[in-house]
Amino acid sequence: MTSLRLIFSSLFHYRWVNLSVLSGVALTSAILSGALVVGDSVRESLRRNAGARLSGIGPVFLGGERFFTADLADRVAAKLGTEFVVAPVLQIEGTAASREGGKRVNRVQIVGVDERFWKLSLAGKAPEGFGSERFIAINHALADRIGAKPGDTLIVRIEVPGALSRDAPLSGESEQTTPFTAEVTTVLSPEEFGAYSLKSEQVPPATLFLPRDRLEAVIEQENRANLLLGSRGLEATAFSDAVEGSWQLEDLQLSVAPVAEGGVRQMVSSRVFFDAALVKALESISSVSAPVLTYLATDIAKAPGTRGTPYSMVTGVAPALNSMVTADLGDNEIILSDWLSEDLAAKEGDTVTLTYNVVGAGRALVEQHHSFKVAGIAPLEQNGWDRTWTPEFPGIFDVDGLDEWQPGIPIDRDRIRQKDDDYWDQHKTTPKAFVSLGAARAMWSNRFGDATSVRFELKDPGKPLSDQLREHLKLADLGMATRDLPGEAAAAVAGSFDFGALFASMSFFLIVAALVLAGLVFVFGIEQRAHQIGLLLALGFTRKRVRRLFLVEALVLSIVGSGLGLLGGYIYTRLALHGMSGVWQDAAAGMEFVYFLKPTSLGISFVGTIFVALVVVWFASRRVTAIRPSALISGIGDEAPSSALRGRRDLYAFWGGLVGALGCLFAPKVPGTMAEQGLFFGAGFLITVAGVALCSIFIRRFLRPSQTLASLGALGRQHTVRRRGRSLAVIGLMAAGVFMVTAINSFRLDGSRGAERRSSGTGGFAYVGESTLPVYENLDGTEGRKKFGLDAFKESFSLLSLRVSDGEDASCLNLNRAQRPRLMGVDVGRIATLSPFHFTALPDPPPNGQSPWRVLSADEANEDGIPVVPGIIDQNTAVYALQKKIGDTVRYETVSGDAFAVRLVGFLETSILQGSLIIDEAEFIRFFPDAGGYRFFLLDGGGADSASLAPVAAHLTRMFGDLGLEMRPAADRLNEFNAVQNTYLSIFSTLGGLGLFLGTLGLAILVGRNVMERRGQLGVMQAMGFTRRALAGMVLSEHWFLHISGVIVGLGAALLAVLPKLTGGSAPLPWGLLAAINGAVLIGGLLFCAGAARAVLRGNLMDAIRRE
Repeated sequence: MTSLRLIFSSLFHYRWVNLSVLSGVALTSAILSGALVVGDSVRESLRRNAGARLSGIGPVFLGGERFFTADLADRVAAKLGTEFVVAPVLQIEGTAASREGGKRVNRVQIVGVDERFWKLSLAGKAPEGFGSERFIAINHALADRIGAKPGDTLIVRIEVPGALSRDAPLSGESEQTTPFTAEVTTVLSPEEFGAYSLKSEQVPPATLFLPRDRLEAVIEQENRANLLLGSRGLEATAFSDAVEGSWQLEDLQLSVAPVAEGGVRQMVSSRVFFDAALVKALESISSVSAPVLTYLATDIAKAPGTRGTPYSMVTGVAPALNSMVTADLGDNEIILSDWLSEDLAAKEGDTVTLTYNVVGAGRALVEQHHSFKVAGIAPLEQNGWDRTWTPEFPGIFDVDGLDEWQPGIPIDRDRIRQKDDDYWDQHKTTPKAFVSLGAARAMWSNRFGDATSVRFELKDPGKPLSDQLREHLKLADLGMATRDLPGEAAAAVAGSFDFGALFASMSFFLIVAALVLAGLVFVFGIEQRAHQIGLLLALGFTRKRVRRLFLVEALVLSIVGSGLGLLGGYIYTRLALHGMSGVWQDAAAGMEFVYFLKPTSLGISFVGTIFVALVVVWFASRRVTAIRPSALISGIGDEAPSSALRGRRDLYAFWGGLVGALGCLFAPKVPGTMAEQGLFFGAGFLITVAGVALCSIFIRRFLRPSQTLASLGALGRQHTVRRRGRSLAVIGLMAAGVFMVTAINSFRLDGSRGAERRSSGTGGFAYVGESTLPVYENLDGTEGRKKFGLDAFKESFSLLSLRVSDGEDASCLNLNRAQRPRLMGVDVGRIATLSPFHFTALPDPPPNGQSPWRVLSADEANEDGIPVVPGIIDQNTAVYALQKKIGDTVRYETVSGDAFAVRLVGFLETSILQGSLIIDEAEFIRFFPDAGGYRFFLLDGGGADSASLAPVAAHLTRMFGDLGLEMRPAADRLNEFNAVQNTYLSIFSTLGGLGLFLGTLGLAILVGRNVMERRGQLGVMQAMGFTRRALAGMVLSEHWFLHISGVIVGLGAALLAVLPKLTGGSAPLPWGLLAAINGAVLIGGLLFCAGAARAVLRGNLMDAIRRE
């Protein structure tokens, strides 16, 4: 008989054992291939999602806070060539509500477009009916949330953009929203740009499309846009160069007019205040330039408290290109108009005091005073003394009289006299006094700029001004930048959460259980063939050849099993994707998945499974083939005695595991990192190893055959020594399963438990709110509470408001890797007083018991020439979404295009701030001066539950509904984040539970195998008078001991792995759930053993004696 025929004959003869082995291998292959294909499918789904989101969009030019002319698109397209599309888009955020008022959707993209936009869609053409002025399209995201269909009418509310931020001085009234009705004409599919978004997020935002000219009319921005979309295939650098070479002054909201003879011109901005970069560029191309700063003095008087002149413009100007201010005018001196001098009865040498308001946080007005010595008096009729010195302040320049002023500061109408009205009728906003530019900047300079116009003479008057400015000014200096969106989308998908690794890791124990079960069955099969092996060895087969025969058998089984497992992997993947769209949908965060596989994934799982299976078989066959042939033929060789060497190995394993676990516990750790968590889990794993080794030592030393027997149970437990390898395999399998399932489920979260505590994930806040449009007032100040009716509530509460610079969602709700996480600015003093949330990591302990939030006030550093400020972030966001640790930095760009970085100096345990990076409000304002108002709110009741503050939250939602504010219980928001983690844990528990089931099945198989081997012995004992019940108790005592030992070892290791949560976590452990899981495992294993023993002992044991 040839070796090949012998192999196939053995495969057929022991087919039932081989089928069991094949099943274990197939299960392993199915799990591994399915997990890898899940990763392929998720990544491909994200890639297609990005494709639908961007469609044919390539590079994008963003205007930032500016609105450039729509004609810029034509000029850029002319430079690039006709093969590329450049579409101007007017895009803002707003809210949409059904006309019946039943539903409202916040944070709606309002997108004004023309025909060129639709050419970039996958469909390549405009939707039907776009040519109509009444065209209104919404995507499915908005339609589903608001319940709208074609023919329904929506009430859309948006903020009318001001000339400047409403946080700026003299910016007009803060409440500038306007509604318009929109009758839906169509609902767009993803192919028609229904998934349009510029952010790397998988869930399309609610979006409403309308003709750009209609949106221009609503927000009073005629022929304006704030986005240029280039077509795919266009290089970002070429697109940026074309934009840089095409802009005109009107694209920067600038205009120039002559103001005097001799070539003197004045540049003004519809944004009122000038950026420093623009002033510097003008200085570079001018032979002489004079910045101007004009401001409103609420009162000018000869002495504080005396009657003065109300509401007067005062101008500061450099001593050039004007006849008002000379170089010898000091910063404490002032030039009065003859009109003002007469009104105040002031003469040269007198002192006058200016009273004015500056705007603080939350549009709080701070009244200030400054005294000047009158250095001169000039007639209003003097050449150059006119209204061109004053910019077009909102609420001032376009009104007919002083009684109509709405400058954004309180106006006392009773102080306005007839002569003040007469002055306005004749001179409008002509200043009544001049001071030096230095004095003006000392009083009125602000984060929006320190000039309201610039007068200049060009070095080269014959060259167009725009061309000259381009040589010294980059659009990025003004916060207008080009982004490579396809590149960013590819990076976001490439860095996305690896679901293949996640499912493979969560299936790890299931894979191990399947392999161990297959190994046990294979070992049993080899032991069953011990007589055959002895004969082969006695006939001259070498041990190496016999092992090779078994390996070839195993190879055949592995190839067939691994191949069949690939089919099972398809089912695994389909079930996993279906689960993530159903019961596990929280883990997918609204994502819809497509099935997709890479051949490499199948190859890895196929080859990997075969290799691992062969390794298991090789180890399983070594021991039997090493026994003497005579012993194998006689049937006693399978009871190899214990050796001193094995005893030493047990000691080495025990001490090695224990020392290694202690090393992991006390090793230096970087707080709040995956490595730290890995060390604790590593300690738990090593304790599992040490525990199994300790069980081996116990079995060897305390259950040895020479021990005096006190009961049948003791006799049963002694049998563990005979099959110590089997016994330890069962203990190890059960311990590993209990360890993994218990440790993982310890991380289940419930935001409602302890939500009132400051250290909880809610920070002790009762409600959290976000608005679509900013709230400019300080709602926790006296004026803000009075203005909005908050002072009427008897409940004690405070409201913490945060500033927001939009970015991509970096929370667990976004499967893509965020490229620019949302940034928020907080008042450090206020949040430090409350000291909410639990910090998991800080570079150093806070000194003198200070709040950890004080680290945000640390001095600014400098790195690679850019400023670096401290920031605090949720640990899950940092570690998993951004893959950062304490001390790492995240880079941003300011509104002027300058780079800055945020150094991570503190990690928060899972909190309602997940997905955002928090910095000091003062630094936020410095980097983003145009990001006015507050859009994130935390309502605090000093530990009161959310129910007691429900009326306050409802009032805020109702009062600021037009701004898209919605206050929600903080615990509900926290549970939205928790649901993702809990869903992952549910997936793991499901897979781990299957692994435990296989482990328990292995225990039952072991019971059956051991009883079958000892049926002769049991028959003799029955003949001696022992009852079946007593024999069953003896068998169960042996295997229950193994099962309980495994549960105890695994549970102890799990508690060590979650030591950080036991000692310092803010969220309590779910003790009830853990007790239920381990109780079910313990009782289930005991019942399995009992069932297996009863089934095997059911036959006639006397027959076994006759066969001996």
